Amino acid sequence: MYASYNDQIEFLIVYIREAHPEMLKEGNKTGILGQPRTLDERVILATECVMKYKFTMPMVIDGMEGRVNGDYQAWPVRATVTDIDGKVAYYGGPGPSGFSIPPVERVLKKLIANGGRLPPTPEPHWGQTTNGLRCGLSLEPESLVVGEDVVVQLRFENTTDRPLGLYYQPDDLTKNIAIENGAGQTLRVEAFSGRGSRLGGRVGRPFQKIAPGQFIETEIEGKVVSASGQAAFAAGRFNAVYHLDVDEITLAQVQPRPAQSLWTGKLSSGTFVLNVAAPPPTGCVDCHGAGDHHHKENQKCDECHVGDVGDSNFAVNEGSCARCHPREGVYGRRQILGPGGEFDLASRHVAGDIEDKDCLLCHDGSRHRTGVVSLIDPDSGGTKPWTGTRTGFCLTCHDGQPPAHVSFPDKAGGSGFDKMKFLDSPLAQSQEGCSFCHAPHGSPYPSLLKDLHGR
Repeated sequence: MYASYNDQIEFLIVYIREAHPEMLKEGNKTGILGQPRTLDERVILATECVMKYKFTMPMVIDGMEGRVNGDYQAWPVRATVTDIDGKVAYYGGPGPSGFSIPPVERVLKKLIANGGRLPPTPEPHWGQTTNGLRCGLSLEPESLVVGEDVVVQLRFENTTDRPLGLYYQPDDLTKNIAIENGAGQTLRVEAFSGRGSRLGGRVGRPFQKIAPGQFIETEIEGKVVSASGQAAFAAGRFNAVYHLDVDEITLAQVQPRPAQSLWTGKLSSGTFVLNVAAPPPTGCVDCHGAGDHHHKENQKCDECHVGDVGDSNFAVNEGSCARCHPREGVYGRRQILGPGGEFDLASRHVAGDIEDKDCLLCHDGSRHRTGVVSLIDPDSGGTKPWTGTRTGFCLTCHDGQPPAHVSFPDKAGGSGFDKMKFLDSPLAQSQEGCSFCHAPHGSPYPSLLKDLHGR
């Protein structure tokens, strides 16, 4: 495949030769046997290829002398992109393993953004020489948005007058790059492809010999992502540095050990400065994530929050339970409040009308809107999560001495709500405990009982 930039992007397939001429046997529909001998026969095969695979971009045919194939070393397949001046802007690896569309797309985007020519490649930033070896690091582009693609280049240069042997794993490149902004916030490069190392040509061995004044280079493609797990961070200047540490203990674990002596020491690249911007948010889900069902489905912030988004006064509206749970099947959950809800059934856990404060007697509202349904310790006044058993949770109130903010109906006299005598029963010791027989919110049967027999 060939692409050029001339007012617009042009794509062209060059048919260089037959991939499997040995399959052109007696009786095939083209009537050609084996390798074609004339250009007309090659035209017939190319036409059959276009019809079979329904190509929509134009195709031209390399001559019988194979000039294009020879100039581009195109066999068996190779992607090449040229700029507006006809210079090669991208030269992919030999296919099929080296044929990849994403890097072609990235180069085309660069050409479009820069008037048909590639911008200058950033120069590597070199660190101090250690034992005759120095390291340079560069990232492209130098200004990017978190989540965008980046190309990382790393060079090791021999500054001595003798050969150096280096133990180096190109696949570990991104693991050894530290990207931070000095405020405790970090980024990392998530690699999705590698082009290996090269010295004049392409080499990928972990043991590499670097001649005097020569260098080896590794290029990795990936994207910059947050490494700190923070939903948002301070955009601005981030410093990227590569570190390599090879000692005798490291080399002793490598098998087979090469015969020649290898470089040892601690090496760092120069500091490469990245100007990083956060992706522009388009809604609550951009920060809170697609797995957060409340923010994904309901982006009316004032239904669950008070204050202004982004300001210090922004907080959760603790009085918002009744806004959502009267509706049937809220985000796939069962209906709790309202007509037909669990607190509208014949027997219910709280008598009378349910208010938001009643929900917060048992539930932790601070995490509930992120999809977590968790219990709060009633004895803590709503300040600590519940970490005990289900039976233990029920008995924080139903032990005859409920918390100060919990009251039972006067007609109950207290004794009907004291369930401590059931504590030693086998059922109470099970994982389900009280909830094996009783519904937590409401039931169509007396005493919050469940229909365990399907009647």
